Amino acid sequence: MKNMILTSSLYESMGIVKKFLNEKTESKKILFIPTATNVDEYKKYIHLTQKVFEDFGYEVENFDISVFSEETVKEKISETKIIFVSGGNTFYLLQELKKKNLISYLREKIENGLLYIGESAGSVITAPNIGYADIVDDKALATELNDYTGLNLVDFYVVPHFEEEPFVESSRKVVELYKDKLDLKVINNKEVVLVENDDFRIRKK
Repeated sequence: MKNMILTSSLYESMGIVKKFLNEKTESKKILFIPTATNVDEYKKYIHLTQKVFEDFGYEVENFDISVFSEETVKEKISETKIIFVSGGNTFYLLQELKKKNLISYLREKIENGLLYIGESAGSVITAPNIGYADIVDDKALATELNDYTGLNLVDFYVVPHFEEEPFVESSRKVVELYKDKLDLKVINNKEVVLVENDDFRIRKK
């Protein structure tokens, strides 16, 4: 059973997220992956995101996959029922996931019940390929990444932060360039894509 929540901004869409979580799991523990922010200058939203989870009664464990061994990361994920992957640089995030051999591992876990919450970059990586994100994110920050194949958990491509500052121009460019080439799912900061097995729906706050 695959259950995923794909967001632009977790703290702006937490009401929808909490309702979906309540429907799908009784767990109140979240493995919080902030890795994508390692190469970002602006990190304030990470604290806002963690706090909103805690305010809604969740126990959050901050776990940066880039600083642990592959064995440790996989063991931690295997013990987890809910995983949250934050925003940041999509290419750097994918690089770190691949360095720990987590692509097929994560996909298998999610397809077998691990509830996945993505935010921005964490949503984009669920696509078949993240190459379209280079309009928004600097792929040069992922110096060891040569293959942009994503988690391939969905057959569409999330465009987060549509018409939201400071991504107004870049998100418009993504849509204009790829609207006839890729199956885009465009969401603003208050919208989420809810995925259940092979079905999905976009919910507004």
